[in-house]
Amino acid sequence: MKYFSLYLAFFRANLMKDMAYRGNFLLGSLTTALESLMVYFGVAVLFRHVTTIAQWTYEEMLILLGVYMISNSAAWLLFRAGVSDLDRTINRGDLDWYLVKPIDAQFLSTVTRIDIEDAARSLVGLVLVGLGLYRGTAEVSFWRLLAFVITFLAGQAILYSIQLALKTVSFKSLQGWATNSIAFRFHDLAQYPTDIYRGLMRVVYTFVLPLAFIATVPAKALIGEITAGLFALSLLIAAAALAITRLIWKRALRTYTSASS
Repeated sequence: MKYFSLYLAFFRANLMKDMAYRGNFLLGSLTTALESLMVYFGVAVLFRHVTTIAQWTYEEMLILLGVYMISNSAAWLLFRAGVSDLDRTINRGDLDWYLVKPIDAQFLSTVTRIDIEDAARSLVGLVLVGLGLYRGTAEVSFWRLLAFVITFLAGQAILYSIQLALKTVSFKSLQGWATNSIAFRFHDLAQYPTDIYRGLMRVVYTFVLPLAFIATVPAKALIGEITAGLFALSLLIAAAALAITRLIWKRALRTYTSASS
């Protein structure tokens, strides 16, 4: 509860900062929503020429795309902005201040900056999910919604772990900023169903870089196509990803000599 209260405090602080320039905030939210709509238009044009993609119908693709947008929005609201700034936090010496606080430095590095305008992505995503469910044959039930929420959170944990693990390069190199593009492009792949991959690529995107669990698996949970094994695997991989990333973070901190030494 202490860490949750701290997150809310950082959220309020970032919201107050954004509201100081409301015109800029509204314009940022609008452009973010329009960017999300451009992704939808691409899929809409594609389905004018095909009926399914890897057995995913147009309505199911709307749900998948909506889940991807919501996951993108949640990432910016929870961790992406802070983790993306880790290289600058280290270079400016701000990490020194985090380390002497009575709060975990990994947590502080994650939540200090929150990009609230990216919440606009989730609004577009919710509309697409609702439209896909309305036009499709999937029936929403309590258990499907519960499975969706759990697998969605597992996907966020996996995405966070991958991005933070990549950003620990910043402890060794001034080029840590370059890993942001890698993390962003990896997440962009989640807007497509991982069923399109075959052979080695499917193994990689399931176990090595578990892309499948970010949007595809939560979308399958929502439309009732998830298996018990896949549900359990998403939780297992999320827990393993968080544990491994924690070890990587601890090891990286041992090499940090502070900005003043």
